[in-house]
Amino acid sequence: MFHYSHSQKPCPFVRHTEIPSHRQSEPKYRKSLQALKLSAMSAEAQIPLTKPVVYLDRKSTVIPARPSQPQRCKLGPSDLQMLRCHYIQKGLIYHMPSADHDPQFVSAVQLLKNRLSEALVHFYPLAGRLITSSDGVLYIECNDAGADLIEASAPDVGIQEIMEAEVRPVVRRFFALDGAINLNGHFLPLLVVQVTKLRDGMVISFTINHAVVDGTSFWHFINSFAELCRGAPTVSQPPLHNRCFDIEGSRIVLNLPETLAIDKFCPPVMAEKIFHFSKETIKSLKDSANGKNSESGIIISSFQALSAHVWQAITRARGLGPHEPTTLRLSVNCRPRLNPPLPHTYFGNAHQLVSTTVTAGELLAFDGSSAAGLLHRIIWPHRDADIRGRLESFKAEPVVYKMDGSVRDNSVMLGSSSSFPMYDNDFGWGRPVGARSGWANKFDGKVSAYPAKETGGVDLEICLLPPFMAALDTDPQFLV
Repeated sequence: MFHYSHSQKPCPFVRHTEIPSHRQSEPKYRKSLQALKLSAMSAEAQIPLTKPVVYLDRKSTVIPARPSQPQRCKLGPSDLQMLRCHYIQKGLIYHMPSADHDPQFVSAVQLLKNRLSEALVHFYPLAGRLITSSDGVLYIECNDAGADLIEASAPDVGIQEIMEAEVRPVVRRFFALDGAINLNGHFLPLLVVQVTKLRDGMVISFTINHAVVDGTSFWHFINSFAELCRGAPTVSQPPLHNRCFDIEGSRIVLNLPETLAIDKFCPPVMAEKIFHFSKETIKSLKDSANGKNSESGIIISSFQALSAHVWQAITRARGLGPHEPTTLRLSVNCRPRLNPPLPHTYFGNAHQLVSTTVTAGELLAFDGSSAAGLLHRIIWPHRDADIRGRLESFKAEPVVYKMDGSVRDNSVMLGSSSSFPMYDNDFGWGRPVGARSGWANKFDGKVSAYPAKETGGVDLEICLLPPFMAALDTDPQFLV
């Protein structure tokens, strides 16, 4: 256990910048590069200035403790697909009864800076920037430009307010680079850590470029960072940086401008809520889903049973007509599905989207077993041949995902994973008491899965238009 100490020495690999205490009105994205930088760097982009306030106190640029070997890491198909989406924003909440004592908070922040510098030695792409070569190929320039660490304070906010099921707007203020898209990594940091002092605790949030990492790599980095903070001399699972999830010898050119932001997605007002499913509830859903499927030899997983349950519930909440289509999309980790499999430590994006579409009438006529069977039929076959075929297709005709609210396709998008080791992140003052995310990549129908604090449970963060959330929140079939 880390003991607060005033003897935490300043890290020599940190540059500090004081953030002005006066509040600025929200800057808007403009076409000029300088205006775009100012806008994307604002942690308050698109957030109404309502109380309680999060004050941004100081920003530090942290570079690796030892110089990296200058190199370029080429972005593969799964990386490139994410360029027009937002950064990943996830945060962990810690209970610290004496968080209001500045010297102790300062000591904790200094520890994070020191060990972040060491973590960047192993995860050196996160200290770089994106670069487009003269022939249009995108790379990570591993140039030790550094990651940012922001110190902030929210003296009027306590853990209880953050942990409420209905996600409050203030949660969004705990995350940096709100509104930035991954392509902005040409001039923005690829990693920003924000440490916010609460009335009775601390939030450590991470904003990482989604063209550089997927969820598996995101949590691999954070687990390793926490390990170093606890005093480990090095990381126990070194990342694999060879970017081999690609077609050998391919050179994919997208010709996207570095300053692309005019298509920034500004969603309408959404309702966000955390729904908890206990281990017993999930087992009940799984047993029910396997009742009919067991006769055909199909084994439905807990994830498939819960996902089908949520898809049906959101479709009911939307009040879709029986002939209206509804689509379920989810991200599949390809590492264990390849032959030979990619190591768990592969650092980068190694995921692909799979989907299935039916009419609302068909979906709601299904029992839980049949609905879960739809998911099984798109997930189970997605293995080596299909995965490599997708890579070849991208090489022939690249498609970059875009956050766009202009088309409503009645979809449900499942992201994150309840298997991610979020609660393993003890930085020296105990395990987190909760996890929350920022506003990045959120839209009507986005569902993010988190492990619950108790073993075997799952917390689902659901984002819907307010009328749909109101219907979901009173649906007895959903709230089993």
